[in-house]
Amino acid sequence: MHACLLIPEIVKLIFTNVHVYDTDEYLVNFVDLYSRLATRRYAAGRHSLAALSRVCRSFKDIALDALWVKLDSLEPLFACLPRDLWTMTDDRKLLIQRPVTEADWSVFEQYASRVRILGNADFDLFGGIDAEFVYAMIGFCSQSLLVPNLRTLCCKGYRYPDVFHSCMRYLLGPNLIYLFVVSPTEGFLSSAMPSVLSDLNRYSPQLEVIEFLGPHPMCPRVSELALCGLTHLRKANLIFPSQEDLSWISRIVGLQELKIVLAGIFPPLRSQFRTSYLEKLVIHSFDLTTSGSSVAGWVVPCRQLQLIPTFTESAVAVERVLRMLDQRLLFNVLEHILLDAVFGPNRNHIDNAFTLQTFTPLMRFSSLKEVDLSTFCMSLLDDDDLGSIVKSWPHLECLYLGTKCFWQMPPKITFRGLVTLLATCPDLRNLGLVFDTTKVDPSTAETLGRGVSNTNITHFHVGCSPIEQPPQVAVSLSAVLPCLEEFIVESWLVKPLGQDGPDRQARNAKWGEVLEHINHTLIK
Repeated sequence: MHACLLIPEIVKLIFTNVHVYDTDEYLVNFVDLYSRLATRRYAAGRHSLAALSRVCRSFKDIALDALWVKLDSLEPLFACLPRDLWTMTDDRKLLIQRPVTEADWSVFEQYASRVRILGNADFDLFGGIDAEFVYAMIGFCSQSLLVPNLRTLCCKGYRYPDVFHSCMRYLLGPNLIYLFVVSPTEGFLSSAMPSVLSDLNRYSPQLEVIEFLGPHPMCPRVSELALCGLTHLRKANLIFPSQEDLSWISRIVGLQELKIVLAGIFPPLRSQFRTSYLEKLVIHSFDLTTSGSSVAGWVVPCRQLQLIPTFTESAVAVERVLRMLDQRLLFNVLEHILLDAVFGPNRNHIDNAFTLQTFTPLMRFSSLKEVDLSTFCMSLLDDDDLGSIVKSWPHLECLYLGTKCFWQMPPKITFRGLVTLLATCPDLRNLGLVFDTTKVDPSTAETLGRGVSNTNITHFHVGCSPIEQPPQVAVSLSAVLPCLEEFIVESWLVKPLGQDGPDRQARNAKWGEVLEHINHTLIK
């Protein structure tokens, strides 16, 4: 054996990379992880680690740690118990056959102590384990924890809510940092779990991230009991009825990120929430007016603000809400803002198209680096309007305007507006803009773009920008955006009025021709 493999730190690093999880210390992107479960690489990694644990004594513990670090459910732990303790039915249900002994518990502990991440948003926490089997193990470990070194716990999709309630106490350990819970039934977390949740600061005082998600909203009182005693909490993701008082959130000290879903269509209750600063604030609501009314009593300066209404409103309503948010959520520390409407049956109505006036409430924030308004129509803006807007944001690094959907109204912004944008915002790295390329003249474009060249932008979201002559467009764009590698048209997933944008495939093909011409020019 090579001398390097005698150093445990090196072996641990190698084995950890054999079986890769999408983690940031302890946080898991459960969607990405689930997509890997079906891949051969994932399965091969587990098989390799299992083999490594058996091939060499010095590898055993390190390989087992890497193999057991993440489980989608408790089932593999129970399945490792002696075979005479349990049996599996035809429908893959694990049934207990005899009482649990000290020897059984020793086997369970040997593997359970290695688990750091438990649960997956798409898996039952208990897998196929019968409720009686779970109760038997809980009863045996009444003075300890089922999984003592757990760092991340994701609880969703459990078939036994009562068992989950009993088991929860034995999963909340002192090392837990991330807790993700989805209520299985309406009122479950409020009625069945308050005793456990109210003692979170005693069971898991190191918790930094908590997500209590729907589809069923939580009682604010239960959330208050659960969160206000956690001194290390820095991120919370919560769902509440829209008419509840959320003033208690002010008592959470040290909070950096807050995501709130306001469920329901009832008029929101005015609440008082004041804090010195949030790194990120996300509010989901029925519409922007609901968001504006909900925060009427708030004073929450934040660096990143995301407002995600379910339904769109007129541009006048959007402007009115943005003015309401001034000195409530909109302060000089603002650097990133995103407005993203989920549904819009009347997206193409002219009243919903943004004008220069709509942007006015945001134009005083000169520190803005990212503005994402990709789901709103910008067809009424012309080159002069765009120039006036971006001159207010000289530090802009990311800008997306109306690129996710197809708009029946053709854009008024032309190549001249694009050049003005690039000249005014030299730090721009990510760009999404719908503009009219049908009137691009290479000689005129060369004059307009003289001295302007952005080498940071490699991907250009052009949305439903009309295009007729790819070679002329290529010549004009390559002068000001010489490092382009991809053009992205509007998303086929976003379908206003239930239909794809007309000639989307044809436009996509023409933008592909533009890229080919640019690449050919660079090669020459």
